[in-house]
Amino acid sequence: MTHQVHEEAGSPARLADIIARDETNPGIGRQMLNGLGGLLLLLGAGIVVVLLVLWKAP
Repeated sequence: MTHQVHEEAGSPARLADIIARDETNPGIGRQMLNGLGGLLLLLGAGIVVVLLVLWKAP
């Protein structure tokens, strides 16, 4: 099996996160801006799809 080596070594049940040395956690403001930007991007894509469907409708 592919997991046999890890299971025999007694590895913990949960895997630990691998964090880079220079990795930083974004603040709440940055997270909110990223969420708002993603929401607007999805909204724009949905409007484009709806407009294309209505344009091609008979």
